[in-house]
Amino acid sequence: MLQNALLEIGTEHLPARFMAPALAQLKTLAQTLLAEKRLAYESVETFGTYRRLVVFIHGLAAKSADEKKEIKGPPAKLLKTPEGNFTPQSAGFAQKNGLKPQQLVVQETDKGPFIFARVHIAGEKAEKLLPEIFTRLVTGLEFAKNMVWEESGLRYGRPIRTLIGLYGTKAISFSVAGVKSGRYTRPMLSYGKKPIKVERADKDYYVNLLKSQMPPILVLPQERREALIKSVSNEAAVRGYRADLDEGLIQETVAFTEHPVAVGGHMDLKALTLPRELITTVLKQQLKMFPVVDKQGHLQPYFIAVRDGSSANQTEVSNGFKKVMSARLSDAVFFFENDKKEGLSTFHQKLQNIQFLEGVGTLADKAQRVEKLAVAVCAKLGRADLQETLTYAARHCYDDLASQVVYEFPELQGYMGGQYAALEAARPGAAPYQAAAAKAMEECYWPLSSSSSLPTTEAGNILSLAGKLDTLAGNFLIGQIPTGSEDPFALRRQAFAVVRILLENKWSLSVADLLELLREAYAAQYGAKWTETLTQQLTDFLRQRLAVVLEQRGHAPALLGALYLWDRQPLCQVENLIAALEHVQSAPEFAALRESAKRVQNILQKAGKVAPRPDEKLFELPAERNLYRVACNVPVCTARSTEQYLQALKNLHVFKEPLEVFFKDVMVNVPDEKLRQNRLALLAFVRAQLNQTGADVSAL
Repeated sequence: MLQNALLEIGTEHLPARFMAPALAQLKTLAQTLLAEKRLAYESVETFGTYRRLVVFIHGLAAKSADEKKEIKGPPAKLLKTPEGNFTPQSAGFAQKNGLKPQQLVVQETDKGPFIFARVHIAGEKAEKLLPEIFTRLVTGLEFAKNMVWEESGLRYGRPIRTLIGLYGTKAISFSVAGVKSGRYTRPMLSYGKKPIKVERADKDYYVNLLKSQMPPILVLPQERREALIKSVSNEAAVRGYRADLDEGLIQETVAFTEHPVAVGGHMDLKALTLPRELITTVLKQQLKMFPVVDKQGHLQPYFIAVRDGSSANQTEVSNGFKKVMSARLSDAVFFFENDKKEGLSTFHQKLQNIQFLEGVGTLADKAQRVEKLAVAVCAKLGRADLQETLTYAARHCYDDLASQVVYEFPELQGYMGGQYAALEAARPGAAPYQAAAAKAMEECYWPLSSSSSLPTTEAGNILSLAGKLDTLAGNFLIGQIPTGSEDPFALRRQAFAVVRILLENKWSLSVADLLELLREAYAAQYGAKWTETLTQQLTDFLRQRLAVVLEQRGHAPALLGALYLWDRQPLCQVENLIAALEHVQSAPEFAALRESAKRVQNILQKAGKVAPRPDEKLFELPAERNLYRVACNVPVCTARSTEQYLQALKNLHVFKEPLEVFFKDVMVNVPDEKLRQNRLALLAFVRAQLNQTGADVSAL
């Protein structure tokens, strides 16, 4: 008969960031242990709060499955003595596996005949196996940081206070870190000490039992999420507005509450003089409060905090939250006002004392390189009108790293630089380009993830590109190259951004162009360290990211391997060419051409160095002349769009028949050296014409 099993790990207050990984680990570990013990089950579910982690096993079998095993023993020659008696080795092997020597068998293996024991392992009752399973589930969890609080020295995210193990209505006895399992869990923190008795392993019963407490404990994360959103939204609606329901803050709040209750309050009006992102960063990141906005998204002078448990004494609680918030926002006002007095020029001087990377200079050095690179990219794109904007923006885009606000709130880097630049752009006598530069500075770190928005202006995109390329080059120059899953400096994210900026802006700028500009930017100080190997490493790294981005955009990334000039073409053209190749790759007529192209490639690979073009006077056979004529008449590929590349690839179909005839009628590797070299030169010329789109047809 199938029954359910329940494990609850009651702990001290686990940090919110521990919750999701812990629940995921518990589910995986439970499935692994049940499989190891051969215990069948219908499903495993994990849920809980910061004080109780729960594993619920639905439909657990009453006993584990029987198992038949064949255990390999000594070589067959050790089965019996010449007299026909079992040897000590075979007798010992049989005894070890619970058999009589007569029950042993001999089987052939790839290393000759060996003795085998055929063992039948009977299944065990679930309630006998669960103590070990539950114990290993508890002790098998790994946390980002651990505590040691008792004699056994168990390292755990927070001290364990209670354990519940149930199989149906039966209590499962086990102990971990001096805590013995039972049937009792704890009520919500600060709401009494009387334990709650859990009678049986039934999910609905367990969930409703905790929900029936005062205040209710919402042990299911989804229920807490729904309660949180409803409560916070209602508090905002009472004031005639809506809450800024930031998804990250919702997830974090769900993880640090058992029964979320929203508490609204009024914000000091002077705080609204701060830049919007500074206010919302203080509220969301530091105070875990939800901002309040109007229909247009404009910030309003209210906040919504979240308490855990009762909704009594809301006014007093709101006043307490307001005191904490006002103090933190007052700090932000103080830092911001001091920063405004200093200004960008003062910050810029301080960059000389802030190291960018050991071995690649200071942030002032980085700003100089980024300025040179951004202006060079601007010139390459033919945007001379952006030069002044980018010169100013690149020179000052890292200045805010020396400000007090960014020191306190590092996540506002870039944004605050844009705010300070905007303030200076609004002063009388400011240059016209400063406002545009401020916007570019505000977005200079965008995109912040592999899928988030690019900068909204062309200057912002150029500035972001230059900054990310410099970061990549600096790290690669000193040997900090990501390996395996390790990427402590988020260089893959930087490379993703470079690829996306080039692709989505459709710039006529290749990776090779960019790396040459980057080399020139580094030439003054680090030219001697810049090698061809470094250029190739950066090229390969960007190629790997391009393959991933192309796959995300619905293309076959493997086709990138057929593009031998991908780094010398604008990435938008690379994408267009791959789209065209996907069109023709499976066409029957293209398959025959591909096979001929492979034959051409194989012959030339064995030939070594060959002239790029043949001498017509040395042609002896009509097949040679015809193939050369066809090759000369193939239109020069000037394709840029997918449609143009598709047409250029279709033009190659003219080679199908001439190549077939050539290989039928012409012997390439003839004894005559001049004739052989001329025929190889003809094939080299044909290969160049076949591959003039930038794709190696033989590799498709």
